[in-house]
Amino acid sequence: MTSDTLLVLVLAFFTSWQVKLVFGLILLDLVLGLAAALKTKTFDWQRVAEFYKTAVLPYILGYLVLYLAINFILPVDQLGPVAWLNEGAVDLAGLFLVTNLAGSLSKSFKELYQTIP
Repeated sequence: MTSDTLLVLVLAFFTSWQVKLVFGLILLDLVLGLAAALKTKTFDWQRVAEFYKTAVLPYILGYLVLYLAINFILPVDQLGPVAWLNEGAVDLAGLFLVTNLAGSLSKSFKELYQTIP
């Protein structure tokens, strides 16, 4: 694989609907978490940095590495009729990310809308 192919793969990754969905859910989780922290008066910049370190970087970088590895190991142009395997593996990983983010969103939503005694 050439560097041009790698660049094309990275651009395809960041413009895919799956990555846009993951970024959107991360942003929504961040906003809900910030709102909950402000509501409960527990806002701390350190927690924002921890969120970035524990959610944003591992999710996006891990997903990117998986995407690139799958497309390097099994290039779509060489798979022929079973090219759907690449898309299926990437979609399955994306589904796991979305499920994990949905759980985090649920937690942030509960924190935001629970009654404070």
